[in-house]
Amino acid sequence: MKSDFDDLLNKPSVETVFFAEAIDSNDEIFFADEITEEKLTESWKILVVDDEAQVHTATQISLRKFVFENKSLSFINAYSAREAKQLIQENPDVAIILLDVIMETDDAGLNFVKYVREVLGNQLVRIILRTGQPGQVPEKNIIINYDINDYKTKTELTTSKLYTTMLTALRSFSLSQNLQSEIERRKQVEKALRISQEKEYQKSLALEHFVKELQETQLQLVQSEKMSSLGQLVAGVAHEINNPVNFIYGNLSHANDYIKELINMLNLYQRYYPQPEAEIVHEIEDGELPFIIDDLPKLLSSMQLGIERIRTIVHSLRNFSRLDETEIKSVDIHEGMNSTLLILQHRLKAKSERPAINVIKDYGALPLVNCYAGQLNQVFMNLLANAIDALEERLSREDGAVFKPQILIRTEVVPGNSHDNISSASHILVTISDNGVGMTEKVRAKLFTPFFTTKPIGKGTGMGLSISRKILIEKHCGQLECISIPEQGTQFIIDLPIICTSTKLATVANA
Repeated sequence: MKSDFDDLLNKPSVETVFFAEAIDSNDEIFFADEITEEKLTESWKILVVDDEAQVHTATQISLRKFVFENKSLSFINAYSAREAKQLIQENPDVAIILLDVIMETDDAGLNFVKYVREVLGNQLVRIILRTGQPGQVPEKNIIINYDINDYKTKTELTTSKLYTTMLTALRSFSLSQNLQSEIERRKQVEKALRISQEKEYQKSLALEHFVKELQETQLQLVQSEKMSSLGQLVAGVAHEINNPVNFIYGNLSHANDYIKELINMLNLYQRYYPQPEAEIVHEIEDGELPFIIDDLPKLLSSMQLGIERIRTIVHSLRNFSRLDETEIKSVDIHEGMNSTLLILQHRLKAKSERPAINVIKDYGALPLVNCYAGQLNQVFMNLLANAIDALEERLSREDGAVFKPQILIRTEVVPGNSHDNISSASHILVTISDNGVGMTEKVRAKLFTPFFTTKPIGKGTGMGLSISRKILIEKHCGQLECISIPEQGTQFIIDLPIICTSTKLATVANA
């Protein structure tokens, strides 16, 4: 081989040199364009790995005018597998590796193939094995066991065959490179498409959430307007009733005193003038004066009780509406609960088709709570109204003589740091339980969802519990939970901090 390379280097015309053996007149080079006058700016990187310097020289001479796809060849030379490892790391864009098998060791070239494919993971570069000792490295075993692209002996690589081999390898490399670029481009397109789809999906979710919030806000505004109008109506009626009621209440005591005086005077007349005129006797008998004298104080007492009852109702109406308390104030929870029960009294009373609903109050000793009293009363109203609805539904299915409808209202303190001092309490619990129809877990899971209702059309908007939960969470730092068992009853638990330190509540209070 060395003598062949010496002959190659000593020949005067490089255009007709042979790499290993002469070619005949038919071996003309038409495999690549030869451009000598135009200087090419781009090139294909060719890594030549061989421990013989003459092989490097002969390869460069044979391929110095080789051009493919308007690119020339740029040679990188390594004289050992170790040096080749360093160069391939520094030049990952190498297109072809012309690799000797036997160098510093008998399998140095083969180990380098494994390093490129397995360690570096470079599947794109075309690897052409060239060996001067084919018997020592059998072609079949090499092709089966190693990921190479071509296998040649040095003796068979004439200039024309080297051109053919290089051209084939570069075409394969270019095709693979373009394919890889197309794959990367498609991956980028797919990634951009996924990102775009995700953005559109997020926009869709945001829009859906916005629409839902808008609907909820609209209904809340309608509900708030209704409650405001109801509160104004209740407050106005209470105010108008309160004036004549106070007038009557204030004058009843005077009327009672005057009537006592008149009765006393009549008794004096009867004592000192026991024999009145016949006309007077007739009027006394006709008007049943003894009965009047006996019944009139009772009548006044009944009027007193009635007017006090009216005053209590008026006070409860005003307490429920709380129009004069739009700010956060310290409030007695029990007073608001009792006012709400009084307004719902007509629904609790016995009716022709069902017995009365028994309300059990298990009130604990509660401190005053900082809250929006009117809104908290609205929560009590919603929960108690739902409890009554559940009881009436069960009463419609069962015999009222057997089933005893009942609502239990329990209030208790959740102690703070000190269990002995009620002023250190951090939370209170208000539990409203009924023994009505209850609900399934599927229904309970949707209970606080806006617009969800199990009531007939026209009887419920599906906003009562949603608004109640919103009032407790956003304006009172509280929580509202529900526990229910079908056909056994439902329990609503209000967890309310005595003092809410939420910045959100402070923002609402300052609005």
